[in-house]
Amino acid sequence: MSVLICLIILIQPYLNIASITIQDPGDIIDISKDTADNAIKANYNVMPVMYLLSPLQATSFFNGTQSSSWISHQTFSATANDTNVIVVGNGAQLNLSFVNIVKTGYSSNLLQASFFGVNAAINIQNGSRVFFDHLNVTTHNGAANLYSYGNGSYAYVENSFLYSSGPAAHGLYAGGYGTVVGKNIAHYSGGNRCSSFAGDAPAGYVTISDAIAHTNGIGSATFYALGTITATNVIGYAANAPALFSDGRQTSVFTNCDLTAGLLAGTVMFSSMIRQQGAMLNITNSRLTALGSTMPGLWFGNVIATVYLYNTIINTASNILVTANYSQVTQDFNYYAGYPDNPNLLPAIVTINVVECSLTGQLIAYNGSSINWIMSQYSTWNGNAYSGYGNSYISISLDSTSIWNVTGNTMLQNLTTSNNSLANINSNGYNISYDSNSTMNSWLNQTTVSLTGGGKLMPAIPGQSIITTTQVTTSSAKQQTPSHSVSIFSIPKTFILHLFSIKIFLFLFFH
Repeated sequence: MSVLICLIILIQPYLNIASITIQDPGDIIDISKDTADNAIKANYNVMPVMYLLSPLQATSFFNGTQSSSWISHQTFSATANDTNVIVVGNGAQLNLSFVNIVKTGYSSNLLQASFFGVNAAINIQNGSRVFFDHLNVTTHNGAANLYSYGNGSYAYVENSFLYSSGPAAHGLYAGGYGTVVGKNIAHYSGGNRCSSFAGDAPAGYVTISDAIAHTNGIGSATFYALGTITATNVIGYAANAPALFSDGRQTSVFTNCDLTAGLLAGTVMFSSMIRQQGAMLNITNSRLTALGSTMPGLWFGNVIATVYLYNTIINTASNILVTANYSQVTQDFNYYAGYPDNPNLLPAIVTINVVECSLTGQLIAYNGSSINWIMSQYSTWNGNAYSGYGNSYISISLDSTSIWNVTGNTMLQNLTTSNNSLANINSNGYNISYDSNSTMNSWLNQTTVSLTGGGKLMPAIPGQSIITTTQVTTSSAKQQTPSHSVSIFSIPKTFILHLFSIKIFLFLFFH
């Protein structure tokens, strides 16, 4: 017997607030039965080998350019270790509709699983193409739901429910230049390092729309970018991870999304090896929430990145919008790694373009890192900026339509305003120091200027440090964790304005 749950959301343009209820995918299955499985930690202590060690094993093979199959209303399963349920290879095409897929059995080598899809429930390889609808994919013992590997490999999945337990069991997963497209997807994973939608080396191309995702394990982000992530109309809750991990020169684009993170930061962009240039994040008509008391909205380490925020809300319990640091994250994705963990890091260099946003929080740079904060098109920022440790660099730019409400003493490398006007800076009694030796500040002529609100803009004194009015805790505070249900939230009028009619399906699943 099958059950189709359909939720239609209507957002009228004249409403200021619209409240909707979304069913959490974690409420559909009794996840308590997988507690032991989810307690297993991912083990990457294996010799790195960048080729497939042995031929893929599967209970069902679809192989060759002459192979094209259409299958519906069946169940496929596999129980052996290092074994796929379905392998589609060498140019084959497979269409599945109303199909159950169940996978148990462990992976003996998580690098082989990550790079080649060994032990995944569904593995699409070497230029093959699949079109799936109304799947129910359940995996245990650390098996990914679906993996697309190789140039020309393409997986399209819609109206489907994905569940996994155990370590490194991603939902929709692409690597080796493979592509996966998901629409109307519900996903839940309980293990560690189990992102809902992920790319892997050297690149995976992942496009997701109209999806609901809930991850519970440490390091299990809603999105993991190695390649390109494109997401539209996605609700994501990562209880013990950021909404996004982005490693190196990757691109992530989020439109009309509501993403919540419970550990480290709202988004984490870093380079796991040498510092890379060209990382990009674009967030439009969306909301990003960081729950922990020390979590910034956006975090950067050992990377050169550009961010575009358009009509987007960032909520943080920490009052920290942005952190840039000489740092990265550990292999377990459970804390930030510093110099003792890796002495070959470089400071983060970040440019953040803020368009039609109203944001609140601090900008903090550490250890030689830099933040370039550019506000335009009627943006408002309530916050201050300073160096958390060492000599770091923060630059602020405002156009004539944007407003900065200063919330604490601030030290800048550069300050740029339209027509050299300071009228749109409300100091609230706080002072702003600037680098008088910077050519970008030559328009200030090394002078001290009174600001609206009683504060002053003045040249920095050599060796000057900023005493902030807001205490920032650097110890590992207990993260704020909401109740299991994350189904209710409010949407401002300016949020998801284009979604006058959204259809989110909580999908056909059957027993």
